[in-house]
Amino acid sequence: MNINHIKLDKLRSFVLVADEGNLTRAAKSRHSTPSAVSEHLRQLEEQFGVTLFDRSSRGMELTPEGRKLLPPARQALLQIAELDEIARSLRSEKPTTLVLGLNAPPEYLKVDQLLRRAAKELPESQLELVTSSSYLIADQVREGKMDLGFMYGDPLHEAVAAVRLADIEFCIVAPPDTQLTTLPTSSEERRQMPWIWASCNCPVSRMMPGIIGCEREDAKVVSSSEDEHVTLSMIRAGLGFGVVEKELAQHWEQRGSVRILADPPIIAGLNLVVRRDRLERRPLAAVIELAKRLWMDPAPASNKTESVLESA
Repeated sequence: MNINHIKLDKLRSFVLVADEGNLTRAAKSRHSTPSAVSEHLRQLEEQFGVTLFDRSSRGMELTPEGRKLLPPARQALLQIAELDEIARSLRSEKPTTLVLGLNAPPEYLKVDQLLRRAAKELPESQLELVTSSSYLIADQVREGKMDLGFMYGDPLHEAVAAVRLADIEFCIVAPPDTQLTTLPTSSEERRQMPWIWASCNCPVSRMMPGIIGCEREDAKVVSSSEDEHVTLSMIRAGLGFGVVEKELAQHWEQRGSVRILADPPIIAGLNLVVRRDRLERRPLAAVIELAKRLWMDPAPASNKTESVLESA
């Protein structure tokens, strides 16, 4: 086998199928067809002289040989990507634009600080901000429509890596005139309470059955919400109960607009997500490292969400 004849598009197909575990999804990620990707794998297996995947109705699973070849294949693609980034900088081209998904207000996610530091420390990159919800961000990162993004909870797909930034506390929020101080101990009583259910695109929706004691279809759901500010508006209007990030809820409780029930804290991780095969690419790795440093610093408690609260 002549290693010099291995083309990069075949390696990309190999890595994508390994990450996705599925030929069709891998083809979609690289804007190709399943037959073209399958042909890449066939040619690569022929050149290597080994079988890379076991194919079944469940999908594509790496063989022992495929697992051994995957790390150097990733490294080869990363080195080519880094070579391209360095060449672009030497040609004094425009900065690389990275699309960053936000699942919460920018002030809460320290994006203002991230932008300032990136402008100073990473002049070769610029961040474009897009607002969405956690699971949609993870999907868009996996599909290559976003470069990286914030999300609560963990991604559901192995192709997406999560970098933990912080543990975020959520709480149960009630209208201000409620007589409750904690949730009822009876699951039937909790089920009969009026609930504002989080969208299926938000990890809070996965927390709620454990809190209430039943699935959405068995609960008394009076409305649903895609956004924490919308949820709080409904709670302030007396529509029902909801689960909201605690720091945000505390601002409204201090104003007498809502009441936080004194129940045990609900914890979800705040992660920065990126496609696993791009995790070590130079521009993305630099932004991830910058975000990690920001979240390691003590967070200022006073001005984190002030301007956002005024517009909610």
